[in-house]
Amino acid sequence: MFTRKLSLKENETIQKIIDFVRNKHQTEEGHDYSHVLEVCRLAIEIGSRIEEPVDPFIILGGALLHDIGRVGAPDGRFHGIDGASRAEEFLESMSVDAYAVKRITGIIVRHTPTSMLPPEKVEEKVIYDADTIERLGLMGMVRGIMGKKGSMESIITDRVMKRLKDFDTLFFDVSRELAKPHYDTTREIGGILQNALKNRLGEIEEIESYRMLREV
Repeated sequence: MFTRKLSLKENETIQKIIDFVRNKHQTEEGHDYSHVLEVCRLAIEIGSRIEEPVDPFIILGGALLHDIGRVGAPDGRFHGIDGASRAEEFLESMSVDAYAVKRITGIIVRHTPTSMLPPEKVEEKVIYDADTIERLGLMGMVRGIMGKKGSMESIITDRVMKRLKDFDTLFFDVSRELAKPHYDTTREIGGILQNALKNRLGEIEEIESYRMLREV
């Protein structure tokens, strides 16, 4: 649950963060501004419904800036660590107090498994769950395969079906409740894609076998 309302200064700071993030993410593929907004929406929903006290400024700042390390990055593998550094510089330029900067950058580092640092504080867990939920469902699946390289088999297996395992990593009951419809959609569409790929490969093998028979 949220412990308080935002102060006037915090509201002004959040608006500046929104403007900054919108500008940076508007040309990004996959992790675009709509992704950031959906993570914010989910974070607010989770934060307002869990029993643990959460700070609204930390939640909003972390949600808005969580993927800033992906902007302009070739693969984003270390976007948690890179993003924390970028966010720290940006927040300090607006004279955000050091404690809030530390909490927000902690969210950015720990929201992704590639940082090898799992979430610990409640706000870190909220953003982790919100980001994880957004990867599920139809839009999450589409976003997950945009710009990806490799065979269809590797993309479907690694980028789509792998997302189903994320459901078990969610921290809060409310997160699992919010994620369940998207999880079911991912499982259904993922199964359809896998079956279509299996049939396609079978047809290719039949054609290849027929060609070899003609050459005998």
